[in-house]
Amino acid sequence: MTQAMEPRTAQQPPKTKKGRAGLVAGVLLGIGLTALVGMRVKEKLAERAAMQASMPAAKGETATGPSITGAPGAGVYVQKRIYGRAIRGEPVSFRATIPITGTLAPIQEADIGFKIPGRLQSIHVKVGDRVKAGELLATLDGSEASAQAAAAGAGAKAAEIAFEMAKDAQKRTDSLFQGNAVSEAEKTTMQQRTALAQAQFEQAKAQVRLAGANVGNTRVVSPFAGFVTRVPSGVGKFVGPGEPLIHIDDTSVLKLNATLSEADARMVEPGDAFELEVSAEGVGEAAIAQGEGASKDRPKGKVTAVLGSLDPMTRRVPIVGEIKNDPKLGLRSGAFVRARITPAREVAALKLPGTALRPGSQDEVILVRNGKAHVARVSLSIGEGGALFVRSGLSASDEVLLEPSAETRDGDEITLDGAPGKKAETQQPAPGKAP
Repeated sequence: MTQAMEPRTAQQPPKTKKGRAGLVAGVLLGIGLTALVGMRVKEKLAERAAMQASMPAAKGETATGPSITGAPGAGVYVQKRIYGRAIRGEPVSFRATIPITGTLAPIQEADIGFKIPGRLQSIHVKVGDRVKAGELLATLDGSEASAQAAAAGAGAKAAEIAFEMAKDAQKRTDSLFQGNAVSEAEKTTMQQRTALAQAQFEQAKAQVRLAGANVGNTRVVSPFAGFVTRVPSGVGKFVGPGEPLIHIDDTSVLKLNATLSEADARMVEPGDAFELEVSAEGVGEAAIAQGEGASKDRPKGKVTAVLGSLDPMTRRVPIVGEIKNDPKLGLRSGAFVRARITPAREVAALKLPGTALRPGSQDEVILVRNGKAHVARVSLSIGEGGALFVRSGLSASDEVLLEPSAETRDGDEITLDGAPGKKAETQQPAPGKAP
């Protein structure tokens, strides 16, 4: 008979008064924090409601309040009501002045080296020297080339003597053949020997010319007039054929390499004039901008090429111009310059005051359509006094807002009050909203 065993149970520690007090304190603290957060949220909602209630009283807004655009959680833009004055463009024909920036380069330049290998024997110029076309620049050791030329000359002399002897022998053979002293076969053989001697003589003369050319190739001369910008540091080095040793620039005429936008390139043709914004008498750029310094002081040139393709890096149209380099002007190749092109033909445009340009932009105006603002990008030129000549992007019936705000965006409501000279006023966005 077995005795049943009673299961053992873990003894629970008795709860103390200190533990119960901590639990109660934690619950009370959580309730207090929840109440505090609720009060803060209620205060913020009340502030927002009060702000929205006060917004209809702001200048220029309807009783329903402003319209709000933007995705939830993103920067919210409050559309504004704008008060201002608008104008229509005046159709005119004008001759544009197109500002450009570019780099001056020599009309021609060359890296000069020898056609044959050899040891550099002498250098006859230094950096900065002005040289004439055909002037000697450097020479190689020509002893080997001279010896080859002498050998070729001797060979040509021997070939000439052999040719003369062959001609004499042929004459005697022809006389004997007339007297039936030799056969026709012997006569033909002598004629062929004479022809061979003549060919060998011609070959020898060609060798003389080649050897003479090699002697000439030990000297290098300037291909055009210009000034020297690079020479070897010394003599004695062995140089290979075609190795560039001396660099010459011809800056009597300078090329202007620049680019234009596609819209501006349509107005420019080869032969159009341009002016650099520098002065021979030292008139600064600021003075020129104010009209000081006669236009005759500015270097003038002509556009020589407008390329029919875009530069793949800039997506602009490359152009090339040429300008005569007067020594008094001190123009230097490699300089970065600004210029203004004046096309020969006039173009149709709409004239607007300079105040119609949107602040912070170079090609944007604000159109007024059905009481709403529309940002329009246009192609324009800036004339004297800051007037805008819009070539495209605008029609004669479009109304353009004068003195717009930089913050004006598409869809803003516009009220035209017609007050002359009054600047466009905008209703500011609600506090706390991103413009």
